[in-house]
Amino acid sequence: MAILSKTSRELPQQRKDAQSSSSLVGGLGKTIERFLLQNLNSTLDVGENSYTGSFSIKVAEDNSGFLFIPNLPVSYALDAELYFKIAHIAAGVLYPYKTLLVQNNAYFLPRSKSDPNTARAFYFPLVNGIPTRLTIDEPLQEFIKKNSSETALPLMANDFSLDMAHGIKHIGISGTSGSGKSFLAQYLIENLASFSDIFVIVDPKLSSLYQLGKRLNVPVLAPKKGANLNGFISEVNEKLGEALKLIYQRQEELLNNPQATFSKTYIVIDELLALTTGAAKASREAFSQLLMTIALLGRETGVSLFLISQRFDHTAFGGNVAIRDQINCSILLGEVNKNTAQFLFPDTDVNSIVVPSGVGTGIIKIVDGQHHPQIMPFLAPTYRIERTI
Repeated sequence: MAILSKTSRELPQQRKDAQSSSSLVGGLGKTIERFLLQNLNSTLDVGENSYTGSFSIKVAEDNSGFLFIPNLPVSYALDAELYFKIAHIAAGVLYPYKTLLVQNNAYFLPRSKSDPNTARAFYFPLVNGIPTRLTIDEPLQEFIKKNSSETALPLMANDFSLDMAHGIKHIGISGTSGSGKSFLAQYLIENLASFSDIFVIVDPKLSSLYQLGKRLNVPVLAPKKGANLNGFISEVNEKLGEALKLIYQRQEELLNNPQATFSKTYIVIDELLALTTGAAKASREAFSQLLMTIALLGRETGVSLFLISQRFDHTAFGGNVAIRDQINCSILLGEVNKNTAQFLFPDTDVNSIVVPSGVGTGIIKIVDGQHHPQIMPFLAPTYRIERTI
């Protein structure tokens, strides 16, 4: 799975937690089919049950999910509504032994055609245990040096990592004030700077990311004293224009040498909504066009967007929400419901997700083109902030 990347290093407590979870999962694994059937028979209101042979449950051989196998003919429709009813039930009853990976629509799998009555099934992907927060006790720079790489950026405990080299192209973090966006963004930037290039950090608030950029000695854009919003967004557009020139240069290199490789380069923009709200139409439209072009052309040339905003609505993108569709690592922090998830997770039934409580929690979605899209609970890492005087 794209978001799961095994690393060779584990913290002792995390290894202990993982072993404990595996033990519990192993105990449940022998009876999971019967366990699910009992709960579906009691809760799934379709007028039929497994006792009458209407359906059965089968756990995948690799333990990566389970199948709901209807035995036709049945009186219920095999549609998304039924799929999500089953998901609602399974997500809760399997907690904390398994985590259901929520889908955007019904996930069908073909089975043997020898029996047309059972030739298809709903598939529900699972992972063992529940997401666990990564707690970093040592200085962050030391942890990154020992544990982080382009193919495995640690994000949660139990070897939950991001493959920034092959899977992740553009990142989007959303959440209200106080949800932990900036704290998570700082952690990711610290990691990214250790194995890739930060082209620019745009911080309209002149706050934590601005200070981080100065410490990392990377280009930073923030409003100058007395400058108006249109002047600042014009500066941002100039910098994005430079990034677009870099993309064109890399495209030309790829034409001459299709095997050419490039260092991954990130454009970080904080408070996207604050940057575009109130700006002149011409400035917004230029910003929107530049972002869209970078999002599309940057995928093949190693130039990625890292966007942070309270909301990812049409205003945040200067009116062009198609940019949002290019984000393939989406994180929503804070309260998770239909309203808060509508922009980054527009087609997702978030009611099936068991979201952890506390600051820095939410949901995460990865779409890498190599694996089926998956959405699951998320807990941001905790770490010590090194203060400099």
